[in-house]
Amino acid sequence: MLKLIKNGKIIDNEQIWIRDNDTAVSSNAIVPLARWLAEREVIGKVAGIWIDAGEGVEQLEGVDLAQFSVIGINFPAFTDGRGFSYARLLRERLNYQGEIRALGDFIPDQQGYLLRVGFNAFQFNDDVDLEKALLLNKSFSVGYQGDAIDPKPMFLRR
Repeated sequence: MLKLIKNGKIIDNEQIWIRDNDTAVSSNAIVPLARWLAEREVIGKVAGIWIDAGEGVEQLEGVDLAQFSVIGINFPAFTDGRGFSYARLLRERLNYQGEIRALGDFIPDQQGYLLRVGFNAFQFNDDVDLEKALLLNKSFSVGYQGDAIDPKPMFLRR
């Protein structure tokens, strides 16, 4: 079984990340946002959805996000930063309280930044050593700016 890092621990990945429209959907699937929007009446209950770079989160306004145990955000390349904004918007604007999972081609070194914007789970590519990645799964000790966990900047925390 595949593993992932969630809330600072390596755990079994119980969900299936469906990347195309031909794969059958089950209740433990994470389906593409576009597919879920087009077929949600037919698909039924799923574990979650995933957002691809360029899709944005605006399409989710008015959707009951509590129905999803996980919302994944795909990084097509570690240099693509749109996923950082998507996570922050999910937490702050859409008030999503569940798991936000990083998917795709991000790197372990980005975890500190990803944690600050609201990610709490990381599904790395197969070539990443999770034990080594876990060592980098921590937020910065001091942040001058506010973040998804504590929105107050440093000068207001004194």
